[in-house]
Amino acid sequence: MRNIFLIGITSWLLVLPAVGLAEESSSDESPSVLSVGLKGGVGLPQLGTSMQTTYQVRLEASYLFPLLGSRLGLITALGYSQPEASGTGTDERLPDGTYSWDMTQRQTTWDIGLVGRIMPWSSDWNVGVAAGAQVMFLSTLTKGEAGGEPFGDHDEQATLPGVFASLQAEYRLGPGALFVELAYTAAFQDLETTGEVTSSTLGALLGYRFAFSF
Repeated sequence: MRNIFLIGITSWLLVLPAVGLAEESSSDESPSVLSVGLKGGVGLPQLGTSMQTTYQVRLEASYLFPLLGSRLGLITALGYSQPEASGTGTDERLPDGTYSWDMTQRQTTWDIGLVGRIMPWSSDWNVGVAAGAQVMFLSTLTKGEAGGEPFGDHDEQATLPGVFASLQAEYRLGPGALFVELAYTAAFQDLETTGEVTSSTLGALLGYRFAFSF
């Protein structure tokens, strides 16, 4: 509960300044822009853990305020990833003295933060950045084997606080925009399976977003 509370406070600290800017710029003729997009690509969790390269998929939505050429807004995204890891160890209590293990993490994430763009929304090309808070809903399934016999299956579930930051480059195409993204996420783990670690992932994603101005 404490982690969820801290994430909520962080999110509001990110949101309130942007809302204030929108109210102060009500005379600006820039349009409000609502966009919805899907992106996917490769995740590299090796930065902070022994997990292996995996896939990432995310559904995002953003709202750009009607000010400063529709450069500033809010963004939220739901994502899923499933990294894996494996290894061996030794234990004198076992008949062969060795064992092997496999780990699979099912990571469902929710991001909420601010997004800003260098050029006005109407530009054909644009570069943007986004940053904010993340909540990760994690299921860690671990399986062990010794001497051909399975042992020690364990499924640990947790809700973890974290942060995200991303850099995007987009090109207006059709009713929306095609974009590439380089994203960094970090979740703060304190689990029985992994111990107290910061799980960091670097992602390279490709996506398309539909945009509606009003």
